[in-house]
Amino acid sequence: MSGPGLNVPLNDPRLPTLRRVRPPAFLLLCTGILDILFWTVMVTLHLLRVNHFTVPEDQLWPFVFNIVGALVARGISIWAALNIVNLRKWGIGMVGSLTIMLPLAPACCFGVPVGAWMLFVLNDADVRKHFT
Repeated sequence: MSGPGLNVPLNDPRLPTLRRVRPPAFLLLCTGILDILFWTVMVTLHLLRVNHFTVPEDQLWPFVFNIVGALVARGISIWAALNIVNLRKWGIGMVGSLTIMLPLAPACCFGVPVGAWMLFVLNDADVRKHFT
């Protein structure tokens, strides 16, 4: 089986689990990367002082806290997605699925269904038993 994560033979008992976790884990990874790219563009536009993208002085600290929170949360989500496709650290996968649903960037509209799907898949007993 090709794709990210473990490559197991067709007779491996983990193959059905990998087939179930790869699609939502891939979307979890993509959503985290999109949010980080969004905040990178926003910070760049703010630093270049583009007229419509500058943050007023009185709102600078909430802007900074939102950026830091988003980068930490999306970093955890990306780390979780990489662990999920390798069937490692089930708990980190759960945390990453929850952090992708936090409304810290516009991609949270996509993150909520992806995170819910990932939580649904990870809570299945057949999936959970294959994690190390």
